[in-house]
Amino acid sequence: MSKSKMRKVLESVLAMPYYKNHAAASGRVHNDPKHEDALEDTLIQNGYTRSQIRKVKKSLRDELLKTRDFPEMEDNSYIPQPCGKQDSPDFLVKSEGLLFFIECKSASGPTTAPMYNSAVPKSGYIYVFCCKKYDETTTYLGQDVLERDDQQLIEAHIEEARRRDEELNNSLREGGHSHGIEYYTRPMMTHTKHGVCKDYFRHPRREQLEQNVLNYV
Repeated sequence: MSKSKMRKVLESVLAMPYYKNHAAASGRVHNDPKHEDALEDTLIQNGYTRSQIRKVKKSLRDELLKTRDFPEMEDNSYIPQPCGKQDSPDFLVKSEGLLFFIECKSASGPTTAPMYNSAVPKSGYIYVFCCKKYDETTTYLGQDVLERDDQQLIEAHIEEARRRDEELNNSLREGGHSHGIEYYTRPMMTHTKHGVCKDYFRHPRREQLEQNVLNYV
């Protein structure tokens, strides 16, 4: 049985060294390669081309994540930063009729766990994480580090916090304060465990999670 195109891409990705995260862009500095550029190069080397579609609305992205079907997008093509630089994924790839959502993560210091900041690890996303400490790359699916039920719990909590923020800010506006100060709750994802449980490269499930990605594609 022949390998899928995306499996070949992900196998090449697993052999990558560390690259610093930076949005994929033209006019690269050749002696300072970036993570997203390296991944884009791997896509191109495996026969993928940039899609004529440049941007995707967040609402459409969420729908596509459920269906993985995007007839308007050319097969074996990719869209870098489809929802802009401030939102995920870093790449939307259509390969042999199916959509894949790829998000790049990079740790430049001694940390061996990725920073998710305000973004909840998403089910259906392929994460490509490289680490300066080990000079290695690993991959995993969002649902393998945060189960769907837990993802939904966090997202519901965020929505409730935003609702309460709006109630507070409505009260502040009604108070007629002169400088327009309002309040915003910013979600922040962190890791609480230590040792190998927090180390994505020495975690006992690393090989299993990488294999799950290869099976997925």
